[in-house]
Amino acid sequence: MTTGLTCTWTAPEAGTARVTVVGDLEFATTGRLLRLITDRLAGHPGIRDVRLDCAEIGFCDSSGLSELMKIHRVVAAAGARLHLDNRRPSLHRLLTRTGTAAYLTGDAVDARVRRDS
Repeated sequence: MTTGLTCTWTAPEAGTARVTVVGDLEFATTGRLLRLITDRLAGHPGIRDVRLDCAEIGFCDSSGLSELMKIHRVVAAAGARLHLDNRRPSLHRLLTRTGTAAYLTGDAVDARVRRDS
C-alpha cells in the first residue's frame, strides 16, 4: 500500500532549485517527481543545481531508483547537477548496493548520510 508522494519545488536562491520529496518513491508513484522536475526546469533555464531533499522519502523500490536515474538524465541535459540531500540510511544502502550513488550524485560512496535518531 502506498502512502502517496508529495513533491514541492522552491527556488530559494538564483541558480538553485530545492525539491522536497515526502512519501514513497515506488511503482505506484513514479512519474510525479520526474514530471515536476522536467516541467520546472523547462520554465527555469537558469537552474544549475537541483537539490532533492530526501529526508522524508519513506521507501524507494526499483521503480523509484529508475525514476531517480531518469531525473539525473533530465537534470544533466538541462546543464544542471543533481544533489540527493538528507539521504536516509535505507536510501543510501540502495544507492550503494546498486552502484548508482556516484552516478546519481558524483559523491564518493562513503558520502555523509543522515542518521536516524
